Amino acid sequence: MEEIDELYSAFLHMGFIVLRQAIDSGDRQWIDAELEMLHNMPSLIGESNVERHRYYWRCERVAYVTWATNFTNQTPLSKMRMYYEPLWNQMEPIISQRL
Repeated sequence: MEEIDELYSAFLHMGFIVLRQAIDSGDRQWIDAELEMLHNMPSLIGESNVERHRYYWRCERVAYVTWATNFTNQTPLSKMRMYYEPLWNQMEPIISQRL
């Protein structure tokens, strides 16, 4: 398994933890944002099409960050910083090299 695949797998693991927290909160917008963030992730593991990784990195990830930053409930932003940012920081040089 390539390093990027391992990071996507770790992201899914963290994402399900955050999704569970969103479900427990009952906040439908947060739940929907987590589902939107995670729904394509399994298909990126082992994906050789660079455009799919580019789309995730430049569109899906950015859309989630923008949403979390502007959402009135600060809990998703806090969870993003705690769970997702460290993985994105690890992913960034790999993604940058591929793109």
